[in-house]
Amino acid sequence: MEKKAPALSELRSVAQKMRKSGLSQIELRGNGFRVSMKYAPVSPAVLPGRVPEATPALPALTAPDAVCAPFPGIVLLQHPLSKIPFTQPGEKVGKDALLGLLKVGVIYLPLRSPVQGVVESLCVKDGDCVEYGAAIFTLRREELAA
Repeated sequence: MEKKAPALSELRSVAQKMRKSGLSQIELRGNGFRVSMKYAPVSPAVLPGRVPEATPALPALTAPDAVCAPFPGIVLLQHPLSKIPFTQPGEKVGKDALLGLLKVGVIYLPLRSPVQGVVESLCVKDGDCVEYGAAIFTLRREELAA
């Protein structure tokens, strides 16, 4: 019987089990496939069932004010062909404005502004590799920018 590569749902299940157990790395090999998964281990103080003694302060920005990576990939802050930057700190942007691209394999995903406002800062440099959920841009809402 020939073993097929694991389905995406199976890989998600493995990733969840890795997170719960604190396992940081796993590699699955089979006939014609190899999957390597790495995960930053969680400190024992924050594993499920344990309450940390001191809760760290939350960042001042709320979720809609930060543009985070929807997938692991390479951030492109300028157009790959024309080398013209998509945006710069201090620039006013509208809701759904194109701020950059995230290259995931051979696919380029748009990074769009979730709010109308001003680009406050770029958290990464052009060509940087980012993980899922990593902050790429911080925005200041237009009503707060005045």
